[in-house]
Amino acid sequence: QHARNPFDMRPAVSCAIRACRRPWPKHGLRAQALRRAVSNLPRLSEETVADDKKYVDLPSLVKQLREELPPQPGVGAPINGSVVARVKKVLQSVQLNPREWQQHAVFRRGRYTRNIVGYSPNQFIALLLCWERGQQSPIHDHSGAHCFIKMLSGQLQEQKFLWAADGNAGAEVDEPGVMDAAKPEKSVSFMHDSLGLHRISNPSTEEVAVSLHIYSPPFRECLVFPPGGAPKPSPMVSMFEPDSAPNEKVAADSNIISLQSFCDQLSGLKNSEDKDSQSQLHAILDLLVSAEMTDLEWASYASPAHFSEFYPVQHIIHCDDEFSVVITCWSPGQKVPPHTVGRGRMMWLKVMQGNLLFQEFSPGLFPWESDVERSTELGEGSASFLEVGAWLRRARYCEECGVRMHDLKNLSDTQPAVTIQVFSPPLTSFTFHSEKGTERKDLPRLVGQGPAGMEGFSAQALGRTAGRWFLSFRGLQSLLNQEFSRQDVKPQTVATLLTKAVFNPQEWRERLSNAMRQQTMGGWPKHVLVAQEKHYTIILSYWGTGAERSVAIEGGTGMSWTLILEGELEEQTIGLGRDGSDSPSVLRSSVLKEESCSFLSSFETSGATADIVERAHGAETPCVSLHVYHPPLPEAWMMG
Repeated sequence: QHARNPFDMRPAVSCAIRACRRPWPKHGLRAQALRRAVSNLPRLSEETVADDKKYVDLPSLVKQLREELPPQPGVGAPINGSVVARVKKVLQSVQLNPREWQQHAVFRRGRYTRNIVGYSPNQFIALLLCWERGQQSPIHDHSGAHCFIKMLSGQLQEQKFLWAADGNAGAEVDEPGVMDAAKPEKSVSFMHDSLGLHRISNPSTEEVAVSLHIYSPPFRECLVFPPGGAPKPSPMVSMFEPDSAPNEKVAADSNIISLQSFCDQLSGLKNSEDKDSQSQLHAILDLLVSAEMTDLEWASYASPAHFSEFYPVQHIIHCDDEFSVVITCWSPGQKVPPHTVGRGRMMWLKVMQGNLLFQEFSPGLFPWESDVERSTELGEGSASFLEVGAWLRRARYCEECGVRMHDLKNLSDTQPAVTIQVFSPPLTSFTFHSEKGTERKDLPRLVGQGPAGMEGFSAQALGRTAGRWFLSFRGLQSLLNQEFSRQDVKPQTVATLLTKAVFNPQEWRERLSNAMRQQTMGGWPKHVLVAQEKHYTIILSYWGTGAERSVAIEGGTGMSWTLILEGELEEQTIGLGRDGSDSPSVLRSSVLKEESCSFLSSFETSGATADIVERAHGAETPCVSLHVYHPPLPEAWMMG
């Protein structure tokens, strides 16, 4: 039986139950007798480890592009073949998490849309383009920039045209090419004005398409070529440009600090012993009052490319264990839907440009059924501190109301606005409420200049953060290595990390597909070794469908965490030989739903030792689960 399914411990458990009737020695043979039998796990090959690098989040991809593209590319500069080849190779190899980029996808029936997902001033801009069925762009140039296209979903057709002698669009070159997200070798394209003009279209009548476009250097407008007409300029980004004149203060006033310096000083405050005291709350407010943006920071965080016609663009520029800093760019009249920042979370806000309206709703079951209880205008240059129970406004100082569900709006119908928000504990996503339901929006890290990304972020900090993190298995290992290297490992920290992590389904499906081709054994579940580290083991399990239930039984030693990636799984902890009885007793039983996480240890909180853990699956749809074991499974178990 073990040869057919080495994870089926029923024979061993049956033997162990019989052995329970005898007295147990004190030197731990009982635990040894009940340890799991793990064998024939597909090992991590060098190829598998290398493939880990292709599953990245958007900030990581933007960071790679910053390293590969020239820092100051010239407009209309000749094509550098080696750079083009390297960037195309990066774009072909990486796999982005659909659940991450789908948050930035906006579709409109009348035309295709552009949505910023990455930016590096004077170097490149990354835009997510969304194409409804049958939509197409006009024939256009790229204002001398290099244009890279990566398909994320669906197919797009590319038609290329020669330049005519009079500067108009000439004849079409060859047959149209097709870019296909399902075929890596056909998923990436490159275009430059020296190669001609092109037109992109979604030829499908049934499927929408999404593509990632990298323009280096960024440009504000290009030429479009209407049929039978003269070429005309067309804007590529918002026409709204904030006035960055206040940045002159940074050099002129010694009390004024740059945004970079503000974030650095925030990081210095996070280890302060009196971080919850009123003095530090006001110290952060004083720092925010002094913060202004330099020319480079305006270009990095609030350029015309950062303004959207669809919604305020909110993005993280700094995040550590205690604070997150968010820049919001508001086009005229835009607002964010009603939301809260979470109980116990503090927020500081400064209006860098424009005027905002803060509205707080009276208590009610739903915000759209509640009246606006209080409105406060936040003028340009004002800085504020917000927490549940207090609203303090610096400059025009006032102390008012407690804050519940609220929204923010740009008061002007003609001028943009820019704000800085600081959250502690860190906030990396908002949950908005409207009549259409609840929408969760994770804040992107556009990675301009200065502090950005996950640098300095720990597993424990993630537990304090309101938001999800898009991780690869490699990213999970990095955070687990940090946590398990601590002397005081906290099970709840690992459970929170797993709960807030959003893994790319393509990654774990590819792992399972490759492993199942290697395994010849029958029966379910199937198991794949993801990582074997000094302090832990990670295993991926696939529970198939069939007439019979899939059951796996293992000894309840050490600590284990189970995250359900897809489907649902039954889990029971069982004690053997309780109160002199020969029958096993169920200590705990639960059904784990998708995205839920359970933690088990050899010593339950009830004080009863869990000898056996049984997991079972009998649904018509398959289940995929991720398991973390601490301490790690010994190498002997890995080898059977």
